[in-house]
Amino acid sequence: MKTPDSRLTRRAMLAGGAALGMAGVVGCSNEGRGGTTGNNDEATRTQVRPAYVRYEGVQPDLPGAEYKIPDAFLKYPEAPVDAITEPPGDGKPITVTTYTNTPIPPKLEQNTFWQELNKQAGSPIEVSLTPSVDYTQKFATAVAGNKLGDIFLVGGIPQVPQMLAAKAVDLTPHLSGDNIKKYPFLANLPEDGWNSCIFGGKIYAIPIPRGAISSSVLYSREDMLADQGLKAEVKSADDFVELCKALSDKRKNRFALATAPTQYVRNMFAMPNQWSEEGGKLVNFREHEAHEAVFEILNQLWKAGYIHPDAYSGQNQDMKVRFNNGSSPLVVDTFSGWQTYLQTRVDEDTRIAIIPPPKADGSGVGATWLGGHVIGTVAINKNAEDRIETILAYLNFLAAPFGTQEYLFRKYGLEGVHHKMVDGKPVINDKGFSETQLGLSYQADGPWTIFLPEDAESTETCFNAMKEIIPNALDNPVTGMYSETDRRKGPQINEALDDVTEDIITGRKPISAWAPAVKKWKTDGGDQIAEELSKALAESR
Repeated sequence: MKTPDSRLTRRAMLAGGAALGMAGVVGCSNEGRGGTTGNNDEATRTQVRPAYVRYEGVQPDLPGAEYKIPDAFLKYPEAPVDAITEPPGDGKPITVTTYTNTPIPPKLEQNTFWQELNKQAGSPIEVSLTPSVDYTQKFATAVAGNKLGDIFLVGGIPQVPQMLAAKAVDLTPHLSGDNIKKYPFLANLPEDGWNSCIFGGKIYAIPIPRGAISSSVLYSREDMLADQGLKAEVKSADDFVELCKALSDKRKNRFALATAPTQYVRNMFAMPNQWSEEGGKLVNFREHEAHEAVFEILNQLWKAGYIHPDAYSGQNQDMKVRFNNGSSPLVVDTFSGWQTYLQTRVDEDTRIAIIPPPKADGSGVGATWLGGHVIGTVAINKNAEDRIETILAYLNFLAAPFGTQEYLFRKYGLEGVHHKMVDGKPVINDKGFSETQLGLSYQADGPWTIFLPEDAESTETCFNAMKEIIPNALDNPVTGMYSETDRRKGPQINEALDDVTEDIITGRKPISAWAPAVKKWKTDGGDQIAEELSKALAESR
């Protein structure tokens, strides 16, 4: 008989899961979602945590470890390593439940890449893809209906520890300590990522690493700035406003900013990355005293017409289109988006630069928020427990790192079909971009690298920008830690504050509306979230 704590109901999952979307995936956002061991015994945690064995098969052109950033590569190795000697599959289908941020790819019958993937995997891979914004709702329904794939990306529903205990294989015997060395590319995953995968002293999932590459920054169309004699740099909030003014031209239907640069302006005031420890307690960034000044700047940008009028409508892809077609030469996005901008650019002469946030008063450099350690976690269905070694071997195949033949195929497809080699760099074509979008990087992935073959200078430009920004970036002290109240109430109360933010920026509400909205956020669940995360933080030490 199940206890009340372990019972999973459709009503409970849908009530807390609706409206979470992509941000609700375990470990995906900087809100502290993810896992915690819930165990104060350091010896137990050490025994459970998988061993870390760095892959040394390829040496980077630009090593990033010293700067806490990914390694960078200027070319792909001429003779990529065949990292997997035998296909990992057992000939039987492997079903997958995950999401996508790109258009759905062609069906298997019309998809050469998918057909080749099945051959290399040694099993037919059957993928159920859902747009990321709809994933949590779809995931909750799949859990309640017992229709999860053999592999599933964990969605942002309530009762995650109970759900994993009920639905997922306990991976501890297979991955704890040195056991993981049977799967060397899973052992190569960054250590911090496992924080989001361990509940009650057991490993229930595998991390999909991101880290510094998922930090949000301000992109600029350096080529467009240069045409106007402008530089991709600002030294104060006033400088930023002046740059936006210079780049906006209503007669040409051009607005400097593709979306409201809310986080970027907050970075100018060194607001904490989601949470900070003050007097032994966790304090949320929403309570920061500088919000009035932040809103004054953002309101000024909106009233002047420097932010695209559709900034608060449409899809995430729309901001990328505005940036690439030049209608908005500034956009806030993560470092990981750089390659997509290059692959979808309209003009081959497009040059991208990053503008670090200054302190608002011009006294120095602002504080960028460090991206979360993982973008998600993946679990294995208990219904597939009799095939656990096959499925772990498949995930190990997907995690093969840069420099291997498997990575080259997974990211760029077949040479001559999906990409061509140009000076040692695989440049993907339209067929490749379309057919490879099977959500593989949301099933398993190796450590992120900086490699931008579409443009000769971009790899080094991106590396240097990260080297400048990331060493001083602010981390979230509770990233990867779990709060049930955050999972149940966080999406609703956060959305309510986001609505107030939009209303203030667009002038529908006065700046004075912020303080009472934050007070309501705290009483509606924010204070309880802080308490739960504080407890998780104490247990992790």
